[in-house]
Amino acid sequence: MRKIRDLIIIAITLTSGCLSGDLTRWTLTVNVPDTLPEGTGVYLAGNFNGWNSGDSGYRMTREGPRKYSFETELPRQDVEFKFTLGNWDRVETRGNGMSRPNRKEKLRKSVLKRRYAVRAWAEPADALDLASRIAGRVEIIEAFPIPRLDRTRRIWVWLPPGYESDSVSYPVLYLQDGQNCFSTETAFGDEWRVDETLLRMMERNRIGKIIAVAVDNGEDRRMNEYAPFPFHYAGREIEAEGALYGSFIAETLKPYIDEHYRTRPDRLNTGIMGSSMGGLISLYIGLEYQQIFSKVGALSSSFGLNNEELIAFIKEKGKEHPMRIWMDIGSEESAAEEMEAHQLAVYRALTEAGWKAGREVVFRKIPGAKHDENSWSKRFHNVIKYLYR
Repeated sequence: MRKIRDLIIIAITLTSGCLSGDLTRWTLTVNVPDTLPEGTGVYLAGNFNGWNSGDSGYRMTREGPRKYSFETELPRQDVEFKFTLGNWDRVETRGNGMSRPNRKEKLRKSVLKRRYAVRAWAEPADALDLASRIAGRVEIIEAFPIPRLDRTRRIWVWLPPGYESDSVSYPVLYLQDGQNCFSTETAFGDEWRVDETLLRMMERNRIGKIIAVAVDNGEDRRMNEYAPFPFHYAGREIEAEGALYGSFIAETLKPYIDEHYRTRPDRLNTGIMGSSMGGLISLYIGLEYQQIFSKVGALSSSFGLNNEELIAFIKEKGKEHPMRIWMDIGSEESAAEEMEAHQLAVYRALTEAGWKAGREVVFRKIPGAKHDENSWSKRFHNVIKYLYR
């Protein structure tokens, strides 16, 4: 689905106001494998619309039983995208059950016309099917309520080896973008391999056993839910629902997990992690609820969306408890220089607020890493080792 998640949305923000001479009129025509049922839409999702799989502004026009078209005008840039049927469970595939890489185009000229063909659509798997294909034991809650946002969300609860037979209580890690954590069938083209990585680290005694709780993002509500402060993106205002989403994690989901699973509920055994906008909201939640969380993993975080507001929040909130905070970026990410500047500004704000550089907050620049799930999966073990050593 989404190998360069929000295009580090900074890059789009910087170019969204460009002149018409810096735009490309992109016309797409796609042939699909079968005639779709009446009312089914074909959508375009990419790094230009926040990888929204059912964005009404990117719904294609039906030209025939198996032919759809769409025209848009975008800033000249490298784009990555996929075709969907309105959600990531029904994204295009290779046709042999395997996920396909993101499509790529270079928008360089004033006009670009392209024809594409979808070979097959992914078939949605039910919770039992998904659970059986994940390394270790995972329990899936399909529609967990988010009361203050009046919506529901799928929750994945990954349990460590021996959970069924022992009486031990475990630390917990809360993860954003749950679709991407365990399964390629629900992920944005690739996954974090949280299950395989944790199993391997536990078997080699690199870390103690932990429970991992992953929360699916809200698809078209993802930007809103992961935004602690409002911002302007691609011609529209993003409504900040981050505070409400944070209260859901801290005040609704965590008490439920502590009640229904054998956890160590104290702050020293509770962490939160995410990437891109998921990293932004994870840092915000961790700082807002320092009495609940002591560990934050913020990978390739989109701090540039709310840099000034986030720094002001850090200064106002200040250090209430000791913490362990991991921040990083990849050297090959889009707008890497701007990203690094924003990361370092947040890093300085955290150290000025009282957290000790190197011991409580670290910043890493990962050579060769991009802004995608594959890159995050490769360094997930290092983040876990730092947070839970």
